Amino acid sequence: MKPLVEIRKLSKFFPVTGGLLHRKTGEVKAVNQVSFEICQGESLGVVGESGCGKSTLARLVLGLIKPTGGSILFDGQDITRMNQKALRRLRKRMQMVFQDPHSSLDPRYAIFESLEEVFRIQKENRDRDQMNQRIFELLDMVGLKAEHARAYPHQLSGGQKQRAVIARALATTPEFIILDEPTAALDVSVQAQIVLLLKELGQKFNISYLFISHDLALVDYFCQRIIVMYLGKIVEITAGKLSDRQPAHPYTQLLMESLFVADPFARKEIPQARGEVPTPFNLPKGCVFQTRCSRARDICRQKEPALESNRHNGRVACYFPLS
Repeated sequence: MKPLVEIRKLSKFFPVTGGLLHRKTGEVKAVNQVSFEICQGESLGVVGESGCGKSTLARLVLGLIKPTGGSILFDGQDITRMNQKALRRLRKRMQMVFQDPHSSLDPRYAIFESLEEVFRIQKENRDRDQMNQRIFELLDMVGLKAEHARAYPHQLSGGQKQRAVIARALATTPEFIILDEPTAALDVSVQAQIVLLLKELGQKFNISYLFISHDLALVDYFCQRIIVMYLGKIVEITAGKLSDRQPAHPYTQLLMESLFVADPFARKEIPQARGEVPTPFNLPKGCVFQTRCSRARDICRQKEPALESNRHNGRVACYFPLS
């Protein structure tokens, strides 16, 4: 199957300046030589610690920020080489749901106006009856009632606001949606409702998702495959759910062993990674995880491992994988 989204050696380095003259003193390698693909209808997860480059990756893939290097292909078209006019047309097929629904909605607009704005920006000519019908269809699709159309964001709960944001993302009938921590600002009971809603919509409309989260259990439930990032690098891409197989990279295993278990009789001591997390201004030579890895050898400190296929049909960047 031909991938819908192809990321090839994508990088984003942010310059660091200092002194009175604001001269460049270094750079933060937020995303560093990242490559992966997403097929039509697939949900691909991205997990990792805070600061590993997940949100920067999301903005790069949608063309919201310019990459330092690499390419982003959507349905065979390289969006890094497009002008703004062509990119705006293509964005009808690509959308994003952000972490905080409150800041995603203009407080001056009622929900109806926020949805109507999407069609104005895309210059879709609809008469008033067609516009009303489409907006009420979108609200119904995400489980909101017709009366919510005239409500302002401050009059809605967090879950209702996120449903409105999802309705707005669906307005242009996209094929690809990036979910950047879409449930992090919501209560636990509401999180489950939103995740189920997104899963149902994905299956109904054959939507491809890039699901970004620090919640490994949630991503494992929602996605078919998972990308594990550490300090801007991909260290593992699984061939399926992590709950179904042994992790291949030591960092992936560390994340899995750190999952909280609610049952006090089933809890275990969480192992601590040795060493300190390297500064993103000065990454270590060789493997980015070698300063904290108990399996590190001389080659790990000298040469960066390539992301290669393993026996489980996934990919791992490790000289001494676990499986």
